Amino acid sequence: MLDWAGLLLKAVYFYGHLIGLSNFEFNWRTGRVFTAARSTLYAVVANVIIVILLGILITRDINLNVIFGNSNRLHELVIITMTSLRLIGGLTTVLNRWRQRCQMKYLAGKILRLFLARPQVKRMSRWGILIKFLTAGVTDIIQMAITFDAIGRGDSTFFLGMGLQFWMSGILNLAISQHYLVMLFVRAQYQLLNMELKEVIDESIDLSYHPPRKGAFMTRCCHLADRLEDIAKIQSQLQDIVTKLGDVFGIQGLMVYGGYYISSVTTSYLTYSIFKHGPEKFALNYTTTVLMFAWCFFYYWDAILNLFIMLYVQDDHKEMIRLLERRTIFASGLDVRLEESFESLQLQLLRNPLKIEVMQIFSINRDSTSAMFGSFITHSIVLIQYDIQFF
Repeated sequence: MLDWAGLLLKAVYFYGHLIGLSNFEFNWRTGRVFTAARSTLYAVVANVIIVILLGILITRDINLNVIFGNSNRLHELVIITMTSLRLIGGLTTVLNRWRQRCQMKYLAGKILRLFLARPQVKRMSRWGILIKFLTAGVTDIIQMAITFDAIGRGDSTFFLGMGLQFWMSGILNLAISQHYLVMLFVRAQYQLLNMELKEVIDESIDLSYHPPRKGAFMTRCCHLADRLEDIAKIQSQLQDIVTKLGDVFGIQGLMVYGGYYISSVTTSYLTYSIFKHGPEKFALNYTTTVLMFAWCFFYYWDAILNLFIMLYVQDDHKEMIRLLERRTIFASGLDVRLEESFESLQLQLLRNPLKIEVMQIFSINRDSTSAMFGSFITHSIVLIQYDIQFF
């Protein structure tokens, strides 16, 4: 049977090397992570080209009328801000990969070893992998189509900026996809642990009310205690992966969330402006307008996937805590070691709660997401009111 999920993962792996994001390699069968001269040299050359092209772009004058026709000053400021954030975000991601190369290798090795030990997580995650691959791929394809559609309407500086922006967007989108895939595997691992924990709890309940002969009773209790200790060990590893993932992607996460927020505000404002003035004012034809709205749809769909996978991991962590609360209905008389294993796992979860934070500046949860969505609506309305009043 064709392992299409594995093929998609390998495609993502080689694409990361192609665009200059990945600067080390790993073996899919053994989980060995290592640096190689070919991948290091290629990444250095690709990253140097990025810096040179960015330097050339900065030194040139850019005619914004080529991009959006007779746009007003507010439109120009919005476009410059959104484009600059995307370029800075991509460049920051590249530089951060070199700065934290050792941490990335350690994290990749830990994830691979856990993945190889429990390969069923790939089967559980295959539809999440496919959906992410399609949304991210379609987003990049549409952006490429927008660039090709602009041929004949811009000068060399315009195409240099569009090409560099496309390259930086590809790097940033792939880095976000890598973060998503790690969280997707963490969620699958949590789901496996919760299923195993539920089985242990159900068997412990049955054992507490219907204890067999003493020898069989002790054997089953020891077996359940061993399973609980394995669950506790894997859960600790998963939480360590989430914590280190936040540390490694900290700066990038700040750039991404800031970019999502600002681009959401600017997109809502530009959408209002296009409906108000018509696409002709911005030198947009029908095809370009449709492509831009299609790109926005898939771009924000991809953003929602990235957000919700983190929220789902937190939900699965809470589900594990909820399952452990069922130990209060155990009848007395279970083996001491089994009772201690339950208590140890419960204390482990309570003393070390799972938090997903961005550089310890803000946490990612449902409350912060609701607050950000409310702030986005407020700032969009303010920007539109400013346009109505002064333009």
